[in-house]
Amino acid sequence: MADEPRRVYVTLGKKSYSILTLLDEKRFERVARIVKDSLSRVDISIDQEERLLLACFKLAYSIEKAENRLGELSGESDGS
Repeated sequence: MADEPRRVYVTLGKKSYSILTLLDEKRFERVARIVKDSLSRVDISIDQEERLLLACFKLAYSIEKAENRLGELSGESDGS
């Protein structure tokens, strides 16, 4: 990660966004690719805000599943 944030532009769906990030270029591109992939799996006929929200929930669900799987593999389980 960089010490100072840099401004990057990313296009998601029908809009472009200007954001500040501390991620280096390669890591940011990998993260952006994951986000774009998640968004591409959401129905394009719904509005942008709802698509972004649904993509966010899909990513959160994927993270939760991965955390559970890692817990199972390490012998830890929260029982839910």
